[in-house]
Amino acid sequence: MRGWAIVTGCSTGIGRALVPALRAQGWGVVATARRPETLADLPDGPDLRRLALDVTDPASLAAAVEACRDLDLRVLVNNAGYGVPGPIEHLRPADLRAQLETNVVGLQAATVAFLPLLRRSGDARVVQVGSILDRMAIPLAGAYCASKHAVAALAEALRLEAGPAVRVMLVEPGAIQSDFRETLAKGLGDLPERLQGTPYLAPMLAYLARQKARAGAHGLSAAACAARIAEALGRRTPPRRLVIGRDARIALLGRALLPAPLWEWAVRKTFGMG
Repeated sequence: MRGWAIVTGCSTGIGRALVPALRAQGWGVVATARRPETLADLPDGPDLRRLALDVTDPASLAAAVEACRDLDLRVLVNNAGYGVPGPIEHLRPADLRAQLETNVVGLQAATVAFLPLLRRSGDARVVQVGSILDRMAIPLAGAYCASKHAVAALAEALRLEAGPAVRVMLVEPGAIQSDFRETLAKGLGDLPERLQGTPYLAPMLAYLARQKARAGAHGLSAAACAARIAEALGRRTPPRRLVIGRDARIALLGRALLPAPLWEWAVRKTFGMG
């Protein structure tokens, strides 16, 4: 084996797809999830371990580090995360704190916790799974966009501070076919009630209804995304940033070429913002 990789957030989506993709590339994989029973159907083998891990819980992180101490751990893939929907004007402080706690603070806590084990190998690699939204924002997902902007900043700062001793790769996917949008809808809570009588309700409901269809039409499968990550990770020098998906590349090009007022008009029109 090339060594071991620990992946957070393996219950669904990209994290789940990364388990077979990394194993196929010769890595042993420590697959983690807050609910380890969601990992039960992963094929057994000497190159797989399953662990319970909640990146927001210091005790859970400490236990996971201890469970990996006997491994030749070389890779950490910070994939755990979710999205809080809603317009900025109606975003409560508690909503924003919860979003940042998992996507940013939890990611950083996992990085700090596992770096000592990774450094033992002399070939430490950290993969921060961000989003193409770490370079732009869209309406009705400001909290999620803010968290991914922070992930990009943390990745770049770690790369500059650690130098060649820690190879840091920021992954920037576009739309991915996964359960992310179902999770997003479940996270609405009382938001529809709070938006009653505001101009945001109709665009918010349309946004949620459109996301799954859009991912199906334009997004990559989680397996295809994971294969790209696994291939890039296996290179002697992984790329600093890995943009994944045709839609992500088109968005970057449009943002770069269009004047700001025209870009913003197009985005607002796309999201029905008047």
